[in-house]
Amino acid sequence: MGKIFCTSMRAEKSPTALTPANTGPANAVPAAKPAASGQNPQWLAIYFPNLPLDVFQQLGLPNEQVQLVIEERRVSHMNEAASAAGILAGCSLATAYSISAELEYFERSPEQEQQRLADLAQALYRYSSMVSIEPPDCIVLEIGASRQLWGNAATITQHALNLCADMNHLAVGRQAATPQAAIALARAQASRLYSVPLHVLELLNQGFSQRNLERLSNIGIYTLGQLMQLPRAGLGKRFGQCLTQYLGRLQGQLPDPRQGIRPAAHFLRQQHLFKPISNKAVLLRGPMPYLAKQLEHWLIAHQQGCIALNWTFAPFKGQAVTLPMRFGGGHLGRGKQQHQDMLKLSALQLENTDLPKEVLTIGLEMTLGQPWLGHNQDLFGSTASHTVAANELVDELSARLGADACYSIHSKSQHSPEQAWQGVTGLSASRPSAHSSSDPAATGYRSAGLLQGERPLWLFQQPQRIASAELVLLQGPERLIDPTAGFGSRTNAPSQRDYYIARHAQGALCWVYTESPSLTTDTAPYWYLHGYFA
Repeated sequence: MGKIFCTSMRAEKSPTALTPANTGPANAVPAAKPAASGQNPQWLAIYFPNLPLDVFQQLGLPNEQVQLVIEERRVSHMNEAASAAGILAGCSLATAYSISAELEYFERSPEQEQQRLADLAQALYRYSSMVSIEPPDCIVLEIGASRQLWGNAATITQHALNLCADMNHLAVGRQAATPQAAIALARAQASRLYSVPLHVLELLNQGFSQRNLERLSNIGIYTLGQLMQLPRAGLGKRFGQCLTQYLGRLQGQLPDPRQGIRPAAHFLRQQHLFKPISNKAVLLRGPMPYLAKQLEHWLIAHQQGCIALNWTFAPFKGQAVTLPMRFGGGHLGRGKQQHQDMLKLSALQLENTDLPKEVLTIGLEMTLGQPWLGHNQDLFGSTASHTVAANELVDELSARLGADACYSIHSKSQHSPEQAWQGVTGLSASRPSAHSSSDPAATGYRSAGLLQGERPLWLFQQPQRIASAELVLLQGPERLIDPTAGFGSRTNAPSQRDYYIARHAQGALCWVYTESPSLTTDTAPYWYLHGYFA
C-alpha cells in the first residue's frame, strides 16, 4: 500500500503529460507539460465556498443579520450570524424560523453564481493570460508564465486572494502541477491529494454517475488517496472510463485542455438585484461599490484611467435614470482608477439626483478613458502634485454643484479683451490657436490675451462709464486695435482703445480705457472701467 502511494505522489509532482494533437478549443492550452524535477506548481485554483451566499451581498444587508440560502426547501448556505444562532445546514426553512424569526433568506440562483464567477475571472486576468472557469465554484489560473513578473507562485496566490476579498468573496487558493489537482486541493481545503474526500470533487460534472459514487462508498473508498491506489484497469472495467480519464488528468498523465476567458475590451456591467432598493444609502453600500471595484480592476488590468462614466438606475417598469460622471483628465489630469475616488464623487452627485422609487437594475459603463500615467516624484517637489489636488477639488465641486460650476480660462485669438478668453470645463492647459502666428512680431494676428502687459483678474463683460476725476493714471497708454471689426457689441463702435492702469478714488487698482481722440468728435472723451486687479 505504501509503495503504491509513493508512486502516485511522484507522478503527481512530475507529470508526464501527453501533448494533444488538434484537440480542444482554439483558445485552450494543455493542462500539464513535462516539468523538470523540483519545478514549482504551475496551476492555481481559487475556490469560493460561500459563492451562493456571496451573490446576495450586493443588497447591502448588515452582516449581523441572519442570512440563508435555500435550495430544494433546505438551508444550503448561511452566514456566520446564522451559525452563531444555531441554524444547521440541511434544516428546513420552518426550523430556521423557529430558531431566528428575524432572518433573511434567498432562493439559490445558479445563473447569478456563474455571472459572478465570470466577473471575478475578468478581474483575475491581471495575474495570468490563461484564466478558465470551473463550474460551479472555481476559477483556475495558469501561473507558470507569470512567476517571473510577480516573483513566485505564493505572491500571485496572495494577490489573487486579496483581490477576491476586496470584492467581498471568501476564497481558498491551492497550487498544483495540474488544474484538476489544484481544484481538488482547493475544494477540500487540503494540502495533500491523499486526504481529499471524494464527495468534494464534483465527480458528477466529470460524467461520473451517482450510483457509481455509492458503489465506491459501499466498498470503503472515501478519499482520493484510496481511489488512486486501486488498479487503473480494474477501475475502468468496473466503474467506466470517465473515472480513469479523470484520474489521468488529475495526475498529468492525460491532457486537460482548458477554455480561457477573453478580456473585455469595453467596460459595461449590469447588476440585476434580487429585491428592489429604494434607499440611496443602501445603493452606495451594496451594488455600487461592487461595480466600482470591477471597474477598478478592469482599469488596472488595461492600464487605463477613467475620464467619464455613466451610472444607470432602472426600475422594474418605467424610465431609467442615467447619472453621468466626469473626472479630471485631459492635458493636466489622468482620470480616476481607484473605486473609492469614483464612489466619493458619485455619492456627491447622487444627492442631487432623483432616482426611481425602487431600483431593480444598476449599470455602470466607462464612456471615456486614457492611458494611465503614474505620479512622478522628484527631489524638490513639483507643481504636478498641486495640479492633481486642484483637479480633485474641481471634481468634488463639479459633482456637488454641477458640471458648469467650475471652469478655467482659455485664451482665444480675438483682439477685443471681452472676447479674448473663454471658460473651459475642468483644468486644461492653454494652447495657442492654430490661426495664431509663431512670429512674435506679427502683433496684428495675436489675441489681446497673449499680448505683453498686465491684465486684470476681474474683467467686466461690459465696460462701465466712469468719470475721469475719479482716476489717477499710473501706467499707459496701451493701444488695442481691431482692424476687422469694432470692439464690443455696440453699433458703429470705434476700433481703437487706449488702456491705462489707474488708481480709483476709493483705492482699488483698475484697468480703464478711453476711446481714441482721433475717432471721436467729443472734446472730452468718455472713460470706461473694464476691470479690477487683484
